[in-house]
Amino acid sequence: MKFEMIGAGALGLLFGGKLAAFGQEVRFWTRMAEQAELLAAQGIMLQEGEEQSPIGITGLTAYALQEASSRIAAHPFSDWVLLLTKQRHINQELVQALEPLIGENTQILCFQNGIGHLELLGRAFPATPIYAAITTEGAKRIDSYHVIRSGKGLTSIGMAENGGEWTDLSLKNAAEKLIDTLGTAGFCTLLSKDIDREIYRKLLINSVINPLTAMWRIPNGELLATEERRAMVKQLCEEAMAIYAAKSIYFVGDAYDVVAEVCRSTASNMSSMLKDVIQGMPTEIDYINGRLVEMAKLTGVPAPGHEMIWRLVRGLQ
Repeated sequence: MKFEMIGAGALGLLFGGKLAAFGQEVRFWTRMAEQAELLAAQGIMLQEGEEQSPIGITGLTAYALQEASSRIAAHPFSDWVLLLTKQRHINQELVQALEPLIGENTQILCFQNGIGHLELLGRAFPATPIYAAITTEGAKRIDSYHVIRSGKGLTSIGMAENGGEWTDLSLKNAAEKLIDTLGTAGFCTLLSKDIDREIYRKLLINSVINPLTAMWRIPNGELLATEERRAMVKQLCEEAMAIYAAKSIYFVGDAYDVVAEVCRSTASNMSSMLKDVIQGMPTEIDYINGRLVEMAKLTGVPAPGHEMIWRLVRGLQ
């Protein structure tokens, strides 16, 4: 299969590197021309765990995304575009850059954390099937071409339309073929029957863990260390559940228990939002807590905790 990898952060390098290592045709598209040149010249150093020796994956094709219109002419369209950028980068500028890469039989798979991007892409590419992926793969980028797979996870793939139901068998078959390919490359991947539910489950988890760890500068596990922190976690969970109830969004289980279990299972992890804050980068707060605040206002549900944390994290940028 042929893949276009949009973004070469930790997950982009991990998925693209392993697909290339197992014989798939992979082309990377980066925001910075310097990284594209480095990947083409040096390849990817992929490390399966902190204690393992890295392996080199060379012979890669990589270009700056702004060059897509001039670079694509000599190549046939790919089967899949894997969108692995931060959600804040999914805008009209990115849509314009993607247009030369989207052929009649190309399909898009999105790995973003928040919500809103699927609707934007659906409007931009109405004839293109767009899938969502939820993954718990752990990856840490050491530099522009070196990535460590810090934890094997599970990736679910589904259609974020029609309630997540597979109304078109050809789309389901395409997803199953992709899942087989990802499995061959070493990723545990499943076909989701209700990706919308998984998207909103991850949104709730991220809306609690990410901003609180970013504000307090602590790893995930320490959110449960004091009564004051646990109380804030509980408040954000209860507000999110009230919003979901008003929007008829189904959530399985007790939200606090779910978030607490994630905190425990990823106790030493540093959230992506905390990494962004430490590095002085813009965060995805608008697409996580900001979206919940919008939903709360539309439904008349009070969400003072989410609105406060949204404004506090925005104030750090």
